[in-house]
Amino acid sequence: MLECIPRIDQMKPPCLDMAVFGISCFLSSEPRFGITKGIWKTTVGYAGGRRDSPSYDDMGDHIQAVSVEYDPLTVSYGQLLEIFLLWQKPSREGTPCRRASHIFVKNEFEKRLAQAALERYELCSGNSCETLVSMCKSFHEAEDWYQKYFLRRFPVLMREIKNFYPQERDLIRSTLATRLNGILGQSSLAFNLPEDIELYDLSEDAVRTLRHLTP
Repeated sequence: MLECIPRIDQMKPPCLDMAVFGISCFLSSEPRFGITKGIWKTTVGYAGGRRDSPSYDDMGDHIQAVSVEYDPLTVSYGQLLEIFLLWQKPSREGTPCRRASHIFVKNEFEKRLAQAALERYELCSGNSCETLVSMCKSFHEAEDWYQKYFLRRFPVLMREIKNFYPQERDLIRSTLATRLNGILGQSSLAFNLPEDIELYDLSEDAVRTLRHLTP
């Protein structure tokens, strides 16, 4: 089975850590994490609320969030916090609570790191940061059709990936889908193809499609 999946997924480190962040709409924030070095998987979902089965149309008190699985030997949790703070935007008046800026932590150590990062941000920027920090008691994956949203807009590429991953669950959790969604989800598609594109094991037609979409 291992030989049937793309090399980029075969290279996935055996031990990954997980972090959960809320940055506005999870459809637009997932691609940013997807192209971040050291992150191998991304999943969009709902966090921070009390409802057992939230959905996009009925989130209750949950927040849209992205779960990232990363290699701590490549990118540290502290570095992820710094990256997050570069992206987060103070909530404007009228912004839905479900799109609030939020850091969900697993333990007291991560909580202290997050709070220290917020303090540094405010000190260096001179701006008040409205990002909240709380324990991640649960994370509910969003519906399949919201996962890898930008990739799904390109049926040609989706058909190609399904040759590797015919099961939806395997496709969503693959590094290949994570990377491609990251490339396709960048603003104005202003993102060059990665240097390791050959590790994606895509057909010439698929690579040609990506080259046509990127500078």
